Amino acid sequence: GYLLKDAPPQELAAAVRTAAAGRSALAPSVAHRLMDRMRTPAEALTRRELEVLQLVGEGLSNLQISKKLFLSQATVKSHLVHIYAKLGVDSRTSAVAAATARRLIRR
Repeated sequence: GYLLKDAPPQELAAAVRTAAAGRSALAPSVAHRLMDRMRTPAEALTRRELEVLQLVGEGLSNLQISKKLFLSQATVKSHLVHIYAKLGVDSRTSAVAAATARRLIRR
């Protein structure tokens, strides 16, 4: 289960009993955050961001992407920053993995 380190003693005791019974415990504040995230869909990638991400998935470098799409390297980097934020990732590899899992790009 998941509890916050400042959870009150009664919440901690209840979580221990829940875990001992073979069930999962989740702090109410964590549960609320998860539910809020599920209710708020991730921001959609733009057509251009999808193009950049597809090319990243094909193994192209920022320089190669910039030449292929007639963009500056700074613009490609900017698109990647937006892509990472929208997908909740922090690397090219995890962005491609997340996009592939969500069927946003093909590999």
